[in-house]
Amino acid sequence: MGRFNLNKGQSFRLDKSSGLSKIKAVLGWKAGADLDACAFLLAQDGVIHNNADFVFYNSENREEPFDRQKHLNKKNWRALTHPMSADGSVYGSIDDLGEEDDNGEDSSEEISVNLDKVDPNVSEIVFCVTIYRGDETGATFGDVRDPYISIINEEDEEELCRYNLKENFSTETAVVAGSLLCNEEGEWDFQATGQGYVGGMQGLIDIYAG
Repeated sequence: MGRFNLNKGQSFRLDKSSGLSKIKAVLGWKAGADLDACAFLLAQDGVIHNNADFVFYNSENREEPFDRQKHLNKKNWRALTHPMSADGSVYGSIDDLGEEDDNGEDSSEEISVNLDKVDPNVSEIVFCVTIYRGDETGATFGDVRDPYISIINEEDEEELCRYNLKENFSTETAVVAGSLLCNEEGEWDFQATGQGYVGGMQGLIDIYAG
């Protein structure tokens, strides 16, 4: 299956009947700011029902519990372990600080999803990116070069589809890049969203935490 480039609002069917169950959402960019990827696992009412279903770099719900002897402190624990959703289906990225220089290397953060493990009460998984301390620094997505979200088959690393965020987010500090939507038959579609917001990560929490 070759790469399929999406435009805003278009969808791509993730065919579980062909054995597809583990995917990665890769949120990438080239310099301009320090971006953080996060995910919200939403119920039918459009909000999270468990704090752990907001998967982000500073989450207290992680792939392994805090161990004072091993990690020494919680800062190290968060730096070395992946945040995880309540049902264990979604693993967030360890923070990539990116590059401030326009000539810096490409940066990305990955969110892994095991579709077979998603709680049946979850009907949507929203992938977002925010600018770290953007409201303090004045940085916006207008400063970010070539942002995109790519959906990859985790089993063979094949890119299934990609959405290049070409919108001019001149004032926004948070962007909903795309979502996984579950239909009544339990099949998942990835939808390219490209919706920007002010208020950074807190603005998204206000929307999706109810």
